[in-house]
Amino acid sequence: MSASMPQHGSEGQTFLVGPTLYLRGIETDDAKTGAAWYPSPFPLPSEVLEERLKEEVPENARKAEYRLIACRRSDDVPVGSVHYRIEGWRWADASVHANPALGAETREAVKAELVGLLVPYLLMERDLMSVWLDVEAGESIVEATAAEIGMRKAYRLREAILSEGVRRDLVCYEALHPAWVARLGLPPEGEEGPVEREVRSPAPRSFPPIEGDPPPNAMMVGERVYLRAVEADDADEFAYWARREPETFFDNGRPVRSPISVAAMHRRLAEEDPPDWTRFAICLRENDEVIGSNGLEDIDWINRTAETETDLFRPEYRGGGYGTEAKHLLLAYAFEHLGLYMVKSYVWQPNGRSAAALRKQGYRDAGTVAWTGQKNGEMVGDYVFDLLAAEWQAARR
Repeated sequence: MSASMPQHGSEGQTFLVGPTLYLRGIETDDAKTGAAWYPSPFPLPSEVLEERLKEEVPENARKAEYRLIACRRSDDVPVGSVHYRIEGWRWADASVHANPALGAETREAVKAELVGLLVPYLLMERDLMSVWLDVEAGESIVEATAAEIGMRKAYRLREAILSEGVRRDLVCYEALHPAWVARLGLPPEGEEGPVEREVRSPAPRSFPPIEGDPPPNAMMVGERVYLRAVEADDADEFAYWARREPETFFDNGRPVRSPISVAAMHRRLAEEDPPDWTRFAICLRENDEVIGSNGLEDIDWINRTAETETDLFRPEYRGGGYGTEAKHLLLAYAFEHLGLYMVKSYVWQPNGRSAAALRKQGYRDAGTVAWTGQKNGEMVGDYVFDLLAAEWQAARR
């Protein structure tokens, strides 16, 4: 770099520059100010963060995932950051972060300006179809900025954030590219379901006692099914039944699975401690056959939340309550063993069976997100659901 070319500062920068802030890529020296912009709840020595950044930044870029540093224009001091992940060059999910040591009003002002910088850049310059932004509910300046740039509420996850000792809602706003709205029409806004709702398939008050020895390696045992770790030998079953899948409602069609990749994925998940995604094999108590899998994805150990997911790959056991029994075992594990506070779930809109099952199990409609994929030549989205631990417990009978 020539001596005449400044390394820092927004002078001459032609985009991502706001009234008081600007965004730039992460540099090695940023490890020295990590507490201001790197959203870790734990203290990180600069040398440790520097080594982490050397691994994370190129790896995340390979996955089209980026974090940019937010600096003040007046003195180039980092005051926060933005994070976004681009999927298929079609959509992005994003979030903004302000230095937690700043005052509440300053933090909110920083976040609002970052929203105004980042979302139009992703939508219009990066030419994405849609952008989703997660924000903490109640920050009025941030919400006003989202509205000013044309965003609308997609969904609300109740009490999903633990902020300064108080649980707050997480709200996702979405921005849709106007050219695509002109072509496809404006998707209907998602509607939230009522908090007071009927739970037609609640968990039992207690799971049946086990007579004799429990099934091998079982962690959660129900009346007809039990949950255990996914073993390497299960990979052949996953691949075998994937080739015999009769339904076509899946996102982008029926997957073709290799037992090699299935085994490698579950081995990798099991080696993480603590994990951000943990999975179980769903097995029949009568003969120990594997009929599917379920798990907790995107586990947030600080906010005590996770996303539930289920794949009942044996078609003959769908619609008979086996998936619901396995789901309640998973929820008992989430709420009673791990101490999670709430869970969420996303369902591909063509998959009406899964959406209906979640509603019967007690999940609440939290909203929708538009244009997550396509089916039969048309763009479709996802239903979003949430469920609080206290609600699941109260509905048991």
